Amino acid sequence: MLELALALAGSFVAGYLGAAIGLVLGTLRLPLLLVLAGNPAAGAGTNIAISAAAAASGGLRHAREGRVDWRVVAWMAPPSVAGAVAGGLYAHAVPDRLLFAVIALVLAWQGVDLLVRPFTERPLDRPRVVPAAGLGFAIGVVGGAAGVILGTLRMPALLRAVGLTAHRAVGTNLVVGFLLGLAGFAAHAALLEVE
Repeated sequence: MLELALALAGSFVAGYLGAAIGLVLGTLRLPLLLVLAGNPAAGAGTNIAISAAAAASGGLRHAREGRVDWRVVAWMAPPSVAGAVAGGLYAHAVPDRLLFAVIALVLAWQGVDLLVRPFTERPLDRPRVVPAAGLGFAIGVVGGAAGVILGTLRMPALLRAVGLTAHRAVGTNLVVGFLLGLAGFAAHAALLEVE
């Protein structure tokens, strides 16, 4: 019962803080779920499922309010989904210690990147879709394996490399994150790696 209460509290804190800044913040919840699941693949599969649900609710609101760039979603989501499926399916083939190390590196790098290079928008009249596709795949592979939708990596990419405004980047990020999370969850669930 204590474990479920901890999972509930951790999910609430991540959801509350994430809602304030337009991110799901599964990276805050992931360490707790890794401890509770006892297996990095099961913790990853569980976390990415929760992240997908959170991204769906946020993404729906942003879509209704017209803050999603559907052209960028069309270019970024398919490679993100493919990467998440590949990462989710093959994460179990990686030794647990190595997967824990990759997860720790991703979490540490995200924290340092956010401190050193805060999000800044560089809006373009016509956002670039090729970087969206390439970065979408890379983020999908890591996210699918680690069990996070990595919105904190996608947001800087959407702002810096793709050229969206901050308002449209938030909505676009959540929609792509939902699709990535759904695919990563499906891959982990197919291998029974969800707690």
